[in-house]
Amino acid sequence: MELAYRLTVDESPYIKAIRANVITMITPVLETDGRDRQVDVYKWHLAHPKEAWPPLVYWGKYVVHDNNRDAMAATLALTRNVINFVVAQKVQVLHDLHESVPYLYDNTVGDGPTTRGWIHPDGRVAAPRLNNMSEMTKFGMPGAFAHGTFDTWSPGYLMFIGAMHNGISRLYETFGNAGADTVERKLQPNDYARTWYKQNPRCRRRCGRSAITTTTRRPAC
Repeated sequence: MELAYRLTVDESPYIKAIRANVITMITPVLETDGRDRQVDVYKWHLAHPKEAWPPLVYWGKYVVHDNNRDAMAATLALTRNVINFVVAQKVQVLHDLHESVPYLYDNTVGDGPTTRGWIHPDGRVAAPRLNNMSEMTKFGMPGAFAHGTFDTWSPGYLMFIGAMHNGISRLYETFGNAGADTVERKLQPNDYARTWYKQNPRCRRRCGRSAITTTTRRPAC
């Protein structure tokens, strides 16, 4: 939502350039049934604040599985809606945002397909420029990291649809909450230790502590 707000009101030169040259389409909630179920769980939590949350039994109204895994079979209306939208609008970049880990994890940076004959030339030229790690480094933002665990041919995520229709797919993971509460997180050393795929974490040398406390908050349902 911050992205939508900035694109709407920010007068910075680079934001104005984006508004003038890029059509941006944002879908806040792809799985509306699943969101409704999550709202039900959160309302139960508000009514029973001292009790453990019940698990979210299912994501959708009709099936019990992660809808991201439907990108190849396209058995759900959700998946078919995304396919129809990408094809009809000739979407050039499909960004799939997930919530699972501390900091910003880009597991598609540098991944293909970007050199295949059926990929539009615009995509083959633009894909290498979409290097989130280099941009985060320019802004001096610690914590962003990449691992490159799969290529964008993988039908395990919905963004696969963009890669298979002459577009570019990107998948990021970041912190998220199951509800609208402000949650205090205590990161352990292995969460921010420097490794071969986390070259610039918020490390102990910078913060002076063996654990980092962060708070995350989502808008109320």
